[in-house]
Amino acid sequence: MIYGTAYVIFKKLVSLIAAVMLLIVGFDERNLPAPEGAEIIGKNTYVLFDYQVSSQGVTNDGEYFYFSGNEHLGKADMESGEIFLINTNAIPEELQAKGCNHIGGLSYYNGYVYAAVEDGPDYLNSFIVLYNADTLEFSGTYYELPHELHIEGVPWCAVDTERNYLYTAEWSNATVLNVFSLDDMSLVKTIPLSEKIDRIQGAELFDGKLYMSCDEENDMKRIFTLDVETGEVEVCFVRNIGTVFEAEGLTVYADENGDPVICVLDRGERRASNNLTFYDITG
Repeated sequence: MIYGTAYVIFKKLVSLIAAVMLLIVGFDERNLPAPEGAEIIGKNTYVLFDYQVSSQGVTNDGEYFYFSGNEHLGKADMESGEIFLINTNAIPEELQAKGCNHIGGLSYYNGYVYAAVEDGPDYLNSFIVLYNADTLEFSGTYYELPHELHIEGVPWCAVDTERNYLYTAEWSNATVLNVFSLDDMSLVKTIPLSEKIDRIQGAELFDGKLYMSCDEENDMKRIFTLDVETGEVEVCFVRNIGTVFEAEGLTVYADENGDPVICVLDRGERRASNNLTFYDITG
């Protein structure tokens, strides 16, 4: 009974701390301007240990969100947003031995979470690592990416199930989209972009367009679309997330009308909180 009482007290204390932190986060964000070209339709905020689990990448399978931290993976119910499953040491030992210390963007396909894993700050080794979506455990499969195409590591990846491709690009001033075969991760081609895209943090394919989140060096963080057939780059919408957040990963799902809902993850390191914000662009 002593242990049980202590545990209940601990859980209540954690809940109280989390509630206070959420109030602080909401207070700081109250005067941020509305996005240009989109409408905010929801937001999940993660604090305490959930912040560590959800600070880098995000993807979804239509029922669950999958998150990454630097070395963590997390799984959340899409309806409630609650993270209920975690892997606190997700980078495989053999990749840790190569210096890998960072899990970036994610993408989901056929029961697996595809994760971009790199060895910052040297960025000599970049990998795509597959995890079992049910358990978040390492599947035993990973692929090394060509260094000459990932000089600054591999901050994100995106699966194209229709074409059987996986996409990556350079993080800084990307000029081409790298196209790999999902079968063996061999390079298929590179697609020149109509304009450079800088500081790409996450991307997801929806209806033939690659939606991309970029952490540009100002308050205005643009969301781009990229036509994966032509390489044409366009601004989808613009958002102002203030100075305390860094733009991170992105995922997309279809609403009840089949229209895209853009979910963008922003990390507030100074306040130890992350926002997953939902945007409607149909209006």
